[in-house]
Amino acid sequence: MMNNHRILYLTIFVLFLFDLTISATPNCPVEADPTTILSCVAIDAVGLVQATKGNIRAFCTMAERFMECLKTKTRGCIGEDFVRGSLSELIELSQKCCVNKGERMSEECPFVSKPQCFYMTDMAQSPKGNEIPIKDLQIGEQVLAIDHNDQIVSTEIVSFLHYENNSQTFFYIFTTETGHQISVTSDHLMFIGNQTYIQARFIDLTQHNLYIMGNNGQLQPSRIRSIDVQLKQGYATPITQHGTLIVNNISASCYSSIYHHNLGHMAMAPLRWFHHAKQIFGVVNNNEMIKNGIHWYPRTLNNFLHIFRPLANVFTTTMGNI
Repeated sequence: MMNNHRILYLTIFVLFLFDLTISATPNCPVEADPTTILSCVAIDAVGLVQATKGNIRAFCTMAERFMECLKTKTRGCIGEDFVRGSLSELIELSQKCCVNKGERMSEECPFVSKPQCFYMTDMAQSPKGNEIPIKDLQIGEQVLAIDHNDQIVSTEIVSFLHYENNSQTFFYIFTTETGHQISVTSDHLMFIGNQTYIQARFIDLTQHNLYIMGNNGQLQPSRIRSIDVQLKQGYATPITQHGTLIVNNISASCYSSIYHHNLGHMAMAPLRWFHHAKQIFGVVNNNEMIKNGIHWYPRTLNNFLHIFRPLANVFTTTMGNI
């Protein structure tokens, strides 16, 4: 599941360097059994998957074990100093995410549960067939989505709930057997047919299908070939009048960090009403620049719910105030 994760690529690269260098290092433990370092990779995979599901404690434990593991396995090797340097990304993640009890986690920690959504360079589609990067969508722009009858329709961008072009987070990357691919954050709701949406982290490639837009302009199911997890920079949450969006020809909800699509659509109704009112009075600014951060309305709604913590746990997957 973690095949595409950059830390695993980094580890494989380290292994390649070892193959070139350990012949001259008789005290290098990897020379005797190169496969011993693979145990470090196993630690990485398990910990990162748990972290994307909100288990930060598992990530912190993994980070510490992973770093100590590599240091032990590479002690006495020519590549020892290189390995220490290559751990800088993981060390940076642990510094941002691993805090003492009662301390607030850094907003830069990619595991922080907050309204995230689509990868910025994935493509929405206009009714005319033009592809538009998520990061370039404008309020008032027409895009393709699906309605409550699971039919493809043209809809309008009414707002952005979250926009971050400089921050990193972990994405679940779904690749279908038709070759389509979409990147969404772990709590993002994906359409799996029959008016049903579930969070990305709960999708099982053996049980669920994703729905793609076929050449005939109709939705059709496609089996999932693979699900990977990768750290990427930049994410955005565009909201449409229908609460859905077709991205890279794959249908999805616009909502994240909430359990039910219909509930999220009801909660965002005031944003749609406000946008409609602006249209009536002719004050919609189609060239409005989207600012980094979380829109004040979902932030206020989330923080209000967390005043009544048991109620918040029923509706949202955010950890607390945002």
